[in-house]
Amino acid sequence: MKKNKKNKRHIFKGFFSFLKRIHFFAVAGIVILYLLCCYVMWFAEYCRTTDTSFARVVLWNTIAVFGQDIQDHFPDTTVGQILVLVLMLFSMFGISAITGYISSAFVEHKMNPKRGIKKVQDLKNHIVICGIKDNIKQLILDILRKNKTHSLSDIVLINNVDEVRMQSLLDDPELKGIHYIRGDFTEEQTLHNGNIRQASRALILGENEEGLENELVDSRVFVAALMVKEQNPRCHICSEVRTRRYRNYLEAQRCGEVIYAEEFASYILSTSTNYTGMSKVMSALIDNGDGVSIQIEPVQEKWFGKTFEEARVYFKTNDGTMLLGVLENMGAEKELKHSILADAQKSASYGEIVSHLKGVKELEMNLPRLNPADDFVLGKNMGFIVLGQEEQ
Repeated sequence: MKKNKKNKRHIFKGFFSFLKRIHFFAVAGIVILYLLCCYVMWFAEYCRTTDTSFARVVLWNTIAVFGQDIQDHFPDTTVGQILVLVLMLFSMFGISAITGYISSAFVEHKMNPKRGIKKVQDLKNHIVICGIKDNIKQLILDILRKNKTHSLSDIVLINNVDEVRMQSLLDDPELKGIHYIRGDFTEEQTLHNGNIRQASRALILGENEEGLENELVDSRVFVAALMVKEQNPRCHICSEVRTRRYRNYLEAQRCGEVIYAEEFASYILSTSTNYTGMSKVMSALIDNGDGVSIQIEPVQEKWFGKTFEEARVYFKTNDGTMLLGVLENMGAEKELKHSILADAQKSASYGEIVSHLKGVKELEMNLPRLNPADDFVLGKNMGFIVLGQEEQ
């Protein structure tokens, strides 16, 4: 019972807070002008000749304003008829103005960037998507299909695109529950509003709403990636760029995954030219909708010290999946280096400690080894690259 009362108080508080934000004085002025016209009409037409009350005149004119027939109460005097004309004009402009003010206030209220910030600040291990693509809806649904631990309420969109376009996206029933922060994702405060410090993953896409050159779009992606890395070193960052230069910049800064779409397109085009059916093979390997795709699974402790051949046979026999290779040094760079250094400090040999320090300096993150030798030894910070059925 107390919870219901608390919810009602919260609703009323939010409603009155919303009322303060609409154009109160403009609406109040129009309403006062309307009542004044009704009063003058009542005084000139009915006050001295009939027992008609002012309230009835207001009622008649209000009905007339909304398009109903009041010919039984049409005024006879010139002053009254002039005032009826004024009121008709009021119905054309005044009511439109009031409804326009209220509608714009509702839209502003819904699109206000501060509206969802409080809810977003309570999230942990969520996914932040900076920027937008034409197929952003399908991208979001694909992310959730491949990630069973997250839901729409664990995704935060950050962009600064057209309000109408975003409202259409947010109103989509299939995206109900998703969070949205309006703002420039290259600004620190905007990323803070998206609670980037608590995010587990960040996908950074370019925005080309203003017709910018590809390098300018990529420069914004680069800045955002550096800021995310600075604010949350453990966050897995995936950046999409359109130019080779910024791909190199991001890789030099070790900003997680860097997707250079032109490189993939060029490879698919060249191989498809030389091999019949290659485009369909590539589509099937990535994901053609049948639930079978390439995935990466962490190497569990039980496999440490065992060979790739042992794991390959086990996967094929028990899971029906094909082990394609191993991903070395998997994970966030800062956490991985700390883990390696912590292990090195446990060594009693000074030479081993120095060797570990050199290895950390030259460490290449997320290094794929496809089809390694059968006697390749599995160890920590590795992932299995498998081709198999996705988890339902």
